Amino acid sequence: MTDHKDSNASRDDSTPSPDDEAWRDFVAGHSDDLNAVERSRAAKKFEKQAKRREKEALLSVNDLDPSAFAGGGMPRAAGPRDFTGSSWLDADDVMDQGSDFVPPNPEIGHVRTSKLVLWAMVVVGVAALAGCLMLPSLSSLLGAVGGALTIIGGTGLLMLHKGHTQTRADEFDDGARV
Repeated sequence: MTDHKDSNASRDDSTPSPDDEAWRDFVAGHSDDLNAVERSRAAKKFEKQAKRREKEALLSVNDLDPSAFAGGGMPRAAGPRDFTGSSWLDADDVMDQGSDFVPPNPEIGHVRTSKLVLWAMVVVGVAALAGCLMLPSLSSLLGAVGGALTIIGGTGLLMLHKGHTQTRADEFDDGARV
């Protein structure tokens, strides 16, 4: 423990103040208790936390120059995910600034007729099964037709589906697509 020093101790007088004497008496009278507290597990844990907090406060991101980060502060072309200092709420303003962005072409391409027919069978089958509930007088006919169409269409789609391993270009293609 360190001795308590107040503004009176900074004087050139060699006479101790009454506060200093009272503090010395207190420390002398309770030295066993104070030493036990100082050696306790909670005190050691507090000391570790205090040292850790002190180390954390030594370095801040603001203390580092841009060359400490990836890119080294070298100017480079801005990419699509680079921070531009604008909010997503300013999308209209950003799009009006002009860029080389080209929207994707959502063209589906050629759809095989067999796949289109099978999808139609599944949709009509499910609609017929839903119609069973609406038209109780025709439920046996609609149920049979709807069930058959759904099963045939679903089975046909499963048969036409190429597995994940069959759609890969080579053995190094892990299937990830952007």
